[in-house]
Amino acid sequence: MSVDPIARGLAAKTRSDALGGVNTQALVRAARTLGAHPRAKATLAANDTPVLTVGTDWAVSTINGAAVTAAAVGRADSRLTYLSGPAVYRSAGAAWAINNFFVMRGGYLGANDALGNPQRDGCHFAYEFTHTGTTFEVPMWTVGAGGTNLRVLVNDAVGGTAAVPITGSFTFLKVQFPASGTRRIRIETNGVPCNGVNVANPSEVTAPSRDYPMVSILTDSFSDGSGSEIGDVQAVVMARALGLNPALAAVGGTGIINPGGNNYSGYPKVAWHHAERVRDLTLSGVVSEQTGAAVDPAMGIVFASINDTSLAAGVWSPYGASLTDAIENRCNVLIDAWLAARPGKPLVFFGPTWPNYGGILDTHRVRDGVQRAAWARSSSNVWFIDRLMPYHRTGLWNNAADPASLYTGTDGIHPTAAGHRFDGLTDAAALRALILSEMA
Repeated sequence: MSVDPIARGLAAKTRSDALGGVNTQALVRAARTLGAHPRAKATLAANDTPVLTVGTDWAVSTINGAAVTAAAVGRADSRLTYLSGPAVYRSAGAAWAINNFFVMRGGYLGANDALGNPQRDGCHFAYEFTHTGTTFEVPMWTVGAGGTNLRVLVNDAVGGTAAVPITGSFTFLKVQFPASGTRRIRIETNGVPCNGVNVANPSEVTAPSRDYPMVSILTDSFSDGSGSEIGDVQAVVMARALGLNPALAAVGGTGIINPGGNNYSGYPKVAWHHAERVRDLTLSGVVSEQTGAAVDPAMGIVFASINDTSLAAGVWSPYGASLTDAIENRCNVLIDAWLAARPGKPLVFFGPTWPNYGGILDTHRVRDGVQRAAWARSSSNVWFIDRLMPYHRTGLWNNAADPASLYTGTDGIHPTAAGHRFDGLTDAAALRALILSEMA
């Protein structure tokens, strides 16, 4: 049977218009042209491989003598493209006269901090620009996570990593190439706030001229960095592979129903149906500190959590007669809020991944509840991707000789660095197929 190509084209256009028109075209374009997975450092030519040097606390620039708070290209400059959701200010309070460095917005932790600001968890922070020349500096506020906590990508290859000491101070990271050139640079940190780019001449920095659609991501410790290497948290791996800008709201221990214990200040965390966690998904009323404009995510993504398995009945019973019913009920809270705030834009639910401990039956029950809620609203552009079929990482961690240990860390729960990349790229393949088949 032949198909009229004109009729097929009209049908595709009708479907695309119904799913958001320009918005979905941006997602398709990003998936087709902007996706990347960082290449190894060895793929860079010798004259494209930089040397990274962490400076001394409070030392002025070795390029132009500027203070660490006075970069030639400031944090809010339009030549910087942020790739970790809406950029917001982070204040250290009156103890530090110099603050207001940019960080990712992060996920709501359930209580205000000592300054009365909403306490939010943050991990991955990234921005991109094009640099012409040999040398630039990254001003940093040395708070966040220690270890190897900063990575520089050069034209989508790993240029180098650095271990920035967490001293609560301020310093420059110097990035120096052996030869002059025009390079697209991406700075990725594990929660270390950065404040623009310092160069000898501001004309050395230009915008990368790339439009990475922002997507909001609601998730747990599997995407707040547990077990990953810098820049390669599984949700970030997925977003980068699809050319997306992830507004990552990951809070460890939490789930659709499970509030997840206490936060850093000793106050209770909240589950995802809490109003502030719903806002982490919709980003309603959130403004970019860089542009002053309201944030408008192109897609919402929810990664269902194994934290909702093995719960006492008293935790889920207020929402349904079974765990499956309760999960479906609470998913509808997220769906209703998303459809009200972002009508016509896709909302994607990923089912839970395999647990690396007990709770296997509950994992299926959580999956079933999420699946039912999403499919019931499929006509409203709500999608479901099953992470139990096909399998992601398989097996239950037992010891280092167990095959599952290749992808599962020593805590028996979270992925290793290899597991984060494996899951992230597997999720990217599934979501890419969905974007291109449903929207193209």
